[in-house]
Amino acid sequence: MRSGNKQARFTPLTPARLVTELAAWVRRLGAHGAVIGFDGPEEVGTTMLADEVGEELRVGGLTVIRASTRWWWRPSALRLEFGRQDVDMRLTGWVDADAIVRELIDPVRSGDQPYITRLRDPETDRSLREVPRIAPPGSVLLLDGPFLLAAELSLDALVSVGVGRGALDRALEAENNWWTTAFDRYAQEYRPAEVADVLLSYDHAASPAASGLIVPRPG
Repeated sequence: MRSGNKQARFTPLTPARLVTELAAWVRRLGAHGAVIGFDGPEEVGTTMLADEVGEELRVGGLTVIRASTRWWWRPSALRLEFGRQDVDMRLTGWVDADAIVRELIDPVRSGDQPYITRLRDPETDRSLREVPRIAPPGSVLLLDGPFLLAAELSLDALVSVGVGRGALDRALEAENNWWTTAFDRYAQEYRPAEVADVLLSYDHAASPAASGLIVPRPG
């Protein structure tokens, strides 16, 4: 990932053009087993965006593995050990990062080890017992979720889905409004807007803008 997005210049895009450009950007990365993070909350459309980019890549003939960190939450007894609104735990303690690396990222990168995309149902805390698969040659993994940099997953590239405080407040359910404090901390301590390879302005999913994405076409 790049370091130091000092002065982001945003290009307005239609939602369809954004998906097309993101898919083209992933193809340019070109590495088997590449792990691309879509860093942002599901509530503002991050998961849907990653799904759409994955589908665009599949149509173009690329093998895509999709996963979301919400299916890798630790059991509630561990997540909520220090209370239901502990910001430190929301940043670094809810997601089982070691399990994601061991059961998903490392196997996809190796190309010859079985992987799973979901470990546990976040609503019931039950193991999903997903049948392991082998990643076909040329696969890429698109992984979405909030606070990806805090999880230290050694991603190959990062798309930061940026939204303002107002848009985040509107998107979150009332019971999760305390997450905004975690997002403020995350922005200050992990600087996703500076280190991401692609930075999106996504307050309005119908009129997004992107920095670090568009490559001028010849002619």
